Amino acid sequence: MMLGGGKEIKSAIRSGIGTNKLSVMALLVLFFILKVLVVQMAYNKIVPKLTSNFGNSTQQFKPLTFEEALMLTLLTTFLY
Repeated sequence: MMLGGGKEIKSAIRSGIGTNKLSVMALLVLFFILKVLVVQMAYNKIVPKLTSNFGNSTQQFKPLTFEEALMLTLLTTFLY
């Protein structure tokens, strides 16, 4: 749970001092893309280790693509 991460963005949008809505939107998109890349990298690093710890082979492991990480991030963003 974020405890006010969006408060600064809301106040910047409302006040309009030094920011415009396009730059705020671009910043939000950039943060979302960074979140997707973190999900992709974490999944591709952690899941093979988890499967090998459970005694399964990592031969059939398929890395998460950017599109799949995007869909997973969108799903969790809308659910929570």
